[in-house]
Amino acid sequence: MKIMHNLEKSVNVINMSATVITRKNFKKEVKRCKTPVLLSFGNNCGVSSLLLKEAADNLNAELQGKIKIGVIECNPANSELAKEYNIRFLPSSILIRNGTVTDRIIGNMRKDDFLKILKTF
Repeated sequence: MKIMHNLEKSVNVINMSATVITRKNFKKEVKRCKTPVLLSFGNNCGVSSLLLKEAADNLNAELQGKIKIGVIECNPANSELAKEYNIRFLPSSILIRNGTVTDRIIGNMRKDDFLKILKTF
């Protein structure tokens, strides 16, 4: 049992999920963040949004500490955030640097495509 527990801990460290962003933690996780932030807006029922969430999780594991990767589920509780950033289509992603949106991506992208865009950071 102890070996399995240690194995599970190791897997969790390797497979780090993107930060779930909500209206409540937005200021702390995004506004006060010292690194650039990639925010992916989606929902939990569309295939494209689920694929984007998977790409975000993989990016987070690879870019840990360089760029914060966050995901926002567009639901009534977070609708203000989607409106604030003019999100009209799901999935969509925005890149925020120093509090300003510098890039906007509409639709789904693979991890490798995101990495090409994020290399400049």
